[in-house]
Amino acid sequence: MVGSRDYAYYKEHAQDVKLDDITSSERNKNIIQKLHDGDSEFTSLYILDDDRNGEDDEFIVLEGDDLGWLGYFIGESKTLKLLRLSCNPPPPIGLLEGICRNRSIQSLEVKNEIADTTFLHLTPFFSNNKNLTTFTLGCDGMGSDLCAQYFVVALVKCDSLTHLCFEGGADGCQFGDDAFNNILRVLHSQSELERLSLNAHYTVGEGYATLSNTLRLGGMGKLRVLDLIYSDVDDEGLQSMVAGISHCRSLVELNLPSNNQITVTGLRALSGFFQSESCRLESLGLGGVVMDDEGAIVLATGLARYKPLKHLDISGNDIGDEGIAALVSGLTIAANTSLETLRLSRNPFTIAGIRSLSTLIQSERSCLKLLGLGSIRNGDNEEVAVILANALTNNTSLMNLGLGYDISEARGVTFSKLLCDTSSINNIYSSNHTLEVIGDLEYDRETTNDEVLKYLVLNRNTRCLNPIDRGLVPMCKILIHHPDLADMKPFYQWKLKVLPLMVKWFQKASACQDYFEESVDVFQRRELSAMYRFIRGVPMLVADGFWSQQLKQVRVKKRNFEEVEKKQLLAILEKKRKLEEEEMQVLDRLSG
Repeated sequence: MVGSRDYAYYKEHAQDVKLDDITSSERNKNIIQKLHDGDSEFTSLYILDDDRNGEDDEFIVLEGDDLGWLGYFIGESKTLKLLRLSCNPPPPIGLLEGICRNRSIQSLEVKNEIADTTFLHLTPFFSNNKNLTTFTLGCDGMGSDLCAQYFVVALVKCDSLTHLCFEGGADGCQFGDDAFNNILRVLHSQSELERLSLNAHYTVGEGYATLSNTLRLGGMGKLRVLDLIYSDVDDEGLQSMVAGISHCRSLVELNLPSNNQITVTGLRALSGFFQSESCRLESLGLGGVVMDDEGAIVLATGLARYKPLKHLDISGNDIGDEGIAALVSGLTIAANTSLETLRLSRNPFTIAGIRSLSTLIQSERSCLKLLGLGSIRNGDNEEVAVILANALTNNTSLMNLGLGYDISEARGVTFSKLLCDTSSINNIYSSNHTLEVIGDLEYDRETTNDEVLKYLVLNRNTRCLNPIDRGLVPMCKILIHHPDLADMKPFYQWKLKVLPLMVKWFQKASACQDYFEESVDVFQRRELSAMYRFIRGVPMLVADGFWSQQLKQVRVKKRNFEEVEKKQLLAILEKKRKLEEEEMQVLDRLSG
């Protein structure tokens, strides 16, 4: 690699430089050529030390690459939007100085080994580039507090960030407590920050109290998302965070770390937050916090009084049937009108928990779109399928049903009937046309004849249609099993009035011909066949109507005749009764 020169040198020789002399490969040469030409379609650049994906925007640093020249052309670019530095050893000063001259980059990612002075040399970039909105720091094993100090200086000079993310692998960004607390303290300067992700293995000590204090003092007033997925947090830390986010009325998403340090005490604080007027959360991630039934009951208490929640992830915990029942009760009371995603996989609930969940699915107010269940402990898969299928019969919201087993044989029959009950045309129309995913089934209509997959693909196509055409999905299912509406008996009740309706139905259903891959002529033959069947049945319909009318008239005449006979018989009986009375009166006078 060639050392850097000053900016004046690069400026003077930019038009004459031979790209073959400053690059190690054809791909690297093409990247610099695009930067040199100001290619408007070249907006992303990844500077790496190994060939990751072989993409055209990956600059692989090898012997022979002059990173000073690369930095110059990056600095001159007005189209580059995303830049990732992920190379060892750390990038040279010449490259960093070039980056600092850029004003178009909106997203900067710095990953892997970073020298102490990297952020010292990048400070001008943070202060001069007012378009920078996203910064990601993901450095495995970086433990220099001096580096953190330089980063604090750079961060203070930037007031345009909307997304700030700390990432790390098994070791993470190993800042000391004091260094990391200093970073958290200066976040008050990030008034535009909307997302803060601390997705690294930090031992933050008092960091949560520091961050909480920043939030209480009005820093990050626009914060919408707070990710703490891999950070260490215990009950005390969670209580501190709740105190802070209670002052952050813009926060709509909170993701807590997967560890075993949060108990009922911490969850009680979170539950109380849901009951406060300041809570605006729409998404809550509690995956893998080792929550048990007691914790779930505490959480359900808060959720029962909270309506705006749309997404809840409590997968990977220790929640059994009792906890599931409590959560269902709480969600049914309040949040049922908003909740769209509920993830429950890797929890030890049984078939009893599935029965509880079925009441949530069956609720008329349910708007669940995704329900992640995974495998059910000690559960009969066929019984689980029957319970869920019955619950989904009238459900019009659920699109993704996450199950941890294959849908086959008897279970496939159960879900097949749910998706398309072929017993009649009306039953097909009333089947489930919303569900798109069951388990982890692959959707390839070209290579499978599986009935369930076929119906799921059809349902999924609903989203590609305009609202006015959503009725095409049940039409397709009807035409699969009743190509020309062979059973005309259900239509005879409307007599000849059904003809124009049938014509209109087939006109709309003609949009289904793409699914059947039929020509217009072939599809029109379906319509003609249906019309023929109906018209052929009309004479019988008329004949039946005529003889029914004749029989009705005969029955009326018979009834009238019987009425006349009855009246005549009653009159004779009345006359006979009177004669008998007169005879009795005569006998009485003679005996007297």
